[in-house]
Amino acid sequence: MQAIPHDEPATAARCLTEVLAEFVGRLMCGSTQQMLGAVLASEITVQQFHVLVVLSSADHPVAINRLADQLGLSVAATGRNVERLVQMGLVDRREDVRDRRIKNLTVTDDGRSSLAAAIADKHRDVQSLASQLPADLCTRLHDVLSEILGLGILPENPLFTATKVTS
Repeated sequence: MQAIPHDEPATAARCLTEVLAEFVGRLMCGSTQQMLGAVLASEITVQQFHVLVVLSSADHPVAINRLADQLGLSVAATGRNVERLVQMGLVDRREDVRDRRIKNLTVTDDGRSSLAAAIADKHRDVQSLASQLPADLCTRLHDVLSEILGLGILPENPLFTATKVTS
């Protein structure tokens, strides 16, 4: 790796983009393969997992048509995914009290537990990487990432915040 020229912001941004993309790609490669293996070994599809993520991030019940919009799927495809999750006890579906045609969806405690377990697995992956780094590098990386997060330019991830694993 070569040093980034500090006097050229465009060059610095390009260099950072390259190394950050490489880093994130390598970090996600192993955990994505593990996650996909776990998903394929379970009875849940990647789309159904995505349904759980979106629903657990919501602070109120979500109507199926709004969920479909968020997922970029048709209402029919979303309905099939939801039906399977309801059968598995991971999602609860109830009629809206004001309009019985509307079906509102929430994640059950079992659904939240499944997501929390998946997030805990990812946390362990990151913790494993961090434990292999020299202490001074951990400290510098922590400080830089904390500063970036403190800028407020990245939106918070409600799913991560709600299921944050503490050491």
